[in-house]
Amino acid sequence: MSQEDKDKYYKKIRDALMLPKGNKDVLKIIKFWFTPDEAKIVSIFKTAMLSSYSLEKIVKKTKEPEKKVKEILENLAKKGLVFTWFNKKSNEKMYTIPMLFPGLFEWYFASKHNDDNELKMAAKIFKPLEDSFISFASNYPISRVAPSIKSIEKTLEINEQVEIGKSQVMLFEDVRKILENSKSIAVMACPCRVFHGILGDSCGKPIDVCINLNSSADYVVREGIGRKLTIDEAIEILKMSEKEGLVHIINNQSDKHSFICNCCGCCCGFLGNANKYKLVDKMVAKSNYFPRIDREICKLCKTCVKNCPVNAMFLNYGNKEDQSDTQIFVREDLCIGCGVCAANCPTNAISMEKIRNITEKDLENQLWEAGARSRAEKIF
Repeated sequence: MSQEDKDKYYKKIRDALMLPKGNKDVLKIIKFWFTPDEAKIVSIFKTAMLSSYSLEKIVKKTKEPEKKVKEILENLAKKGLVFTWFNKKSNEKMYTIPMLFPGLFEWYFASKHNDDNELKMAAKIFKPLEDSFISFASNYPISRVAPSIKSIEKTLEINEQVEIGKSQVMLFEDVRKILENSKSIAVMACPCRVFHGILGDSCGKPIDVCINLNSSADYVVREGIGRKLTIDEAIEILKMSEKEGLVHIINNQSDKHSFICNCCGCCCGFLGNANKYKLVDKMVAKSNYFPRIDREICKLCKTCVKNCPVNAMFLNYGNKEDQSDTQIFVREDLCIGCGVCAANCPTNAISMEKIRNITEKDLENQLWEAGARSRAEKIF
């Protein structure tokens, strides 16, 4: 295979992933992930997650022996570099290349089939690309914050007497409902904290908390990247994550979700960079909720201030001599409505109030707008 052919295949993969042509680090990680023979096969996928083919069709397109093609695809699938699913009509196993984020990065660094030395080299190559997460900053973020289970339960109790139209919790606002609406549930290692653990700067928060749903869950279980969960097991992981101060982040869509990430404010590619570059509302869509503090109950313990993943809460010392007017305040411009504060308040002084009314229809409209947006509409 000539160098010209090798470069052609790698560039086709880059284009399928819709990654910038001028970034040399993009080609470095693609070349690390795929050998030239693998790249030849993977390069047939024109658009990540949209171009899917059966083994038979891939063999025809590549003109390579079936045994060779199958071995390469199955190996890459276990490494998290090729996504697999089953066509319900034909019952054929289908193959495609995942997007870079979320997709290749997450499944590759979560996969147990990649040895430690390989992961270390990959992390070193990928490190300069981590900042490219900022390119996802947009008026149409691909991820959305879902409030904590405990805070939503408390909100429902408070709103029992409120008119349904004003207090109704929609599917994308309730991780319980998302789980109940999913056909399959699985958990795998958090790739962001695995990645930063390799680099030596992980925050040490729990690892086995990254939840995959539906076809993504089927994929990670089938390829041995994750393990299957019941709804109750998934809820326990979510509740444990809330106690650890982690934020539930989901696809920014009304239904058919593929993941519930449990993110910290430092290692997470989206939330971490949102904090780093002060682009919280452009990296992740805020939930419809906002914390309200009962001043009569609040003991000023600062648990919420310490736990807030976006540093939106602060203690404001009062002007009175006895400082009796000292209070906890929340910055509405920074708060993402995750409910971590409400879930961990030792005196239950914080509840979540619905202040926005983004609906399922709004999210569907945003998806169409995001797909058709012009270069001028992008933040970067």
